[in-house]
Amino acid sequence: MSRYYYFAATLPTLQFGGSFPMPSAEFLRRGRIHLRPSDCGILEKAKLRSDPELPPPTGSALLDRYYAWERALRNEFVAARAHRLGRSGERWIRPAEKDDDAVRDSRAILHAVADSATPLDVEIALEAARWALIERLRGRTVFDFESIVAYRLQLLILEHLGALTAERGETNFLPIYAVLLEAARTSEQSGDSP
Repeated sequence: MSRYYYFAATLPTLQFGGSFPMPSAEFLRRGRIHLRPSDCGILEKAKLRSDPELPPPTGSALLDRYYAWERALRNEFVAARAHRLGRSGERWIRPAEKDDDAVRDSRAILHAVADSATPLDVEIALEAARWALIERLRGRTVFDFESIVAYRLQLLILEHLGALTAERGETNFLPIYAVLLEAARTSEQSGDSP
């Protein structure tokens, strides 16, 4: 297992809900300097969501375990949504093994956002669960490659949360709302009911 004492020691501390201290591009640039090329390649491919098809091993045990949890978590959400709507969710289930952590975490997320389920609340709860899982998977290690992978994933979480601003939400919402208003006006004028 690779150890990266200097690189790990130079990385700023990350805290959930805090600002991200550097963009991913800068982190990866630094990684190219300090990491073996094969390890850097793994970091460059790391993302928060796994692909729809079952991915091959990544070369990182932490990343493989994270992807397994993430896929199982999404399947739990599909099952909960399908149950709530009285439909079958089989079409949306992705290949994944049963994961007790994902089951527990999905229930915690759904319970946490049940009363105030705005899209932002759901995103924050999901990212908090991801963060907690990454912390559990990393354990107490600091200087090994798996810790660098954990850092990369947590940096991606902070970037994602930083992109969820009121201004951006309003920018995305207003065109959709305008289309809905126009559709409502058109149906009122024609006498049709939606």
